[in-house]
Amino acid sequence: MSRREVVAHRRASWQREAILRAMEVARCHLTAEELHRRVRRTPHPIGLATVYRALETFVREGLVEPMHVGDGSVRYGLAAKHHDHLVCLGCGEWKPLRECLVPQAPRRVTAEFRITGHQLEIYGYCARCQASA
Repeated sequence: MSRREVVAHRRASWQREAILRAMEVARCHLTAEELHRRVRRTPHPIGLATVYRALETFVREGLVEPMHVGDGSVRYGLAAKHHDHLVCLGCGEWKPLRECLVPQAPRRVTAEFRITGHQLEIYGYCARCQASA
C-alpha cells in the first residue's frame, strides 16, 4: 500500500499530509521536534502533539520506522527510505550514507532469530567539529 493510500484510508488530514511531505523531503531521520520545526513553517502551523500523534499512527501502520538512538531520543524515517548514518559526537549532526554498509544481511543469525532489518550509526567528528578542536 502506498503512502497516499494509507493516508487516504485513515481519512487524510492536511496535517498528516504535511508531516509525510516533510519526511519525504528530509534526507535523514528526524526527531519529532525537528519534524515539528519543519511543519510549523507552513501557512497553517501544526502543534507538536499533532506531530507525535501522527508519528504514532504512521509507525503502527508500518509507514514510518522509529530509530531508538543511544542518547534516549527517537528519530523517525519513512520505512521505504532505509539508510545508515554518520553521527558527529561534537555537534550531534546526523548525515545519511549513500549506500547501506550491510547490503546483504543474512535472514537468520541463528535458527531462533529471523532478521527483519538493521540500523547502523557510525560515530566520529564532522569536519567543522574537527577544525574547532
